[in-house]
Amino acid sequence: MNNAEKYKIRSLADKQWYWISRAILKRYGRILKSSGLAVYNVLASYANSNSQTCFPTQKSIAKLLGLSIRTVNRKTRLLKDFRIIKAKKIRGRCFYSLLKVDTPNRIQIYAKRDIGDRTRGKTNNNKLTKINNKNNGVDANYFDLKPISRLIKKYDQRIP
Repeated sequence: MNNAEKYKIRSLADKQWYWISRAILKRYGRILKSSGLAVYNVLASYANSNSQTCFPTQKSIAKLLGLSIRTVNRKTRLLKDFRIIKAKKIRGRCFYSLLKVDTPNRIQIYAKRDIGDRTRGKTNNNKLTKINNKNNGVDANYFDLKPISRLIKKYDQRIP
């Protein structure tokens, strides 16, 4: 028996797959944590491939993931706050829509947290001129991140 017979490579033709955007992992993974990403994955797995809508109950999501309903509720609220999903209640059922998440290449929201190799405190001991890299002008490639950045700062404080 050769390796090809032992292991079957997954195929996209069997329609037993779904997709999520890498932007969700890169941009929001640290804040959503594993439970938030798991809730998003369940919503993505239930979503219609054309309309990207689904309507699972929070109880069924919690049972599938082994989480409490309260945790699922918190994570769906967090996903709504970050405009990753849109939820609408119709006749007692919650309908979820998965929204497109754009990530411009030039913006790194977590740059402040990712630079752990820099020392804190007074680092300009060599008396060289410091350069101000803040972009005070308006750039057409940037979009308004103020509402999202406020939420990230709020939840970023919880990250050790």
